[in-house]
Amino acid sequence: MKFAGLIRLGVALVVTGGALTLLMDRVVLPLYVRQGQVQFLPNVVGMAYPEATRLLREKGFKVPKAQIAHTREYPPNQVFEMYPKAYSRVKRGRIIQLTVTEQERMVTVPDLIGKSLRTAEIEMARAGLEIDTMMTTYSEEFAAETVTWQSIKGGNFLRRGLGLSLMVSKGTPPPTFYVPSVVGMGYQAGRRELLDAGLDIGRVQYIYAPNLLPNTIIDQSIPGGTVLKLKRAVSLKVSTYDRG
Repeated sequence: MKFAGLIRLGVALVVTGGALTLLMDRVVLPLYVRQGQVQFLPNVVGMAYPEATRLLREKGFKVPKAQIAHTREYPPNQVFEMYPKAYSRVKRGRIIQLTVTEQERMVTVPDLIGKSLRTAEIEMARAGLEIDTMMTTYSEEFAAETVTWQSIKGGNFLRRGLGLSLMVSKGTPPPTFYVPSVVGMGYQAGRRELLDAGLDIGRVQYIYAPNLLPNTIIDQSIPGGTVLKLKRAVSLKVSTYDRG
């Protein structure tokens, strides 16, 4: 009986030992190995690109060709961003994507004078430039919505991403009417002056004025020298000897 019990105990120990060995081989050891492969990702933002690449590769990471960010705010060839983020827990062999700064490129300013505003916007966008300020003015030479002036001449160089100012035509200016001064003139002569200026004659009121020659213009409803944007009628007061 004692011998049989010893046999059962031995079998139990063998089985248990085998199970423990299997557990170590299949579970514990792989976990231990994988644990050694996971580490914190060092922060290389702000480092020179060659130095950052060397450090990451020494840690067992893969660093492909960097992406480029054109900027004026940071020195060139410096790590601007990294993915995954710094201090992330990552495995050895993980690909680390870096974005590296590069000086803004100089681009040729397109010649926009005489081109439509829409065409100017397209050419500016293709060159990587922006419209900084847009002003408008009337023009006898250029049709409406046409560029008449640009702050930097076409053919010059400008940093990519910067802007320039444009002047855009509003078309031909609207007609204006200059009101001549006809006070003191005879009625017929003053009337002709107003009509030649493109104005209409309004109400003519005769005023008794024995100290003036008859038919002398005493007053006009719109003062001489006034510039009108719209055509208007000018009323007149004219002298007469007639009291009635």
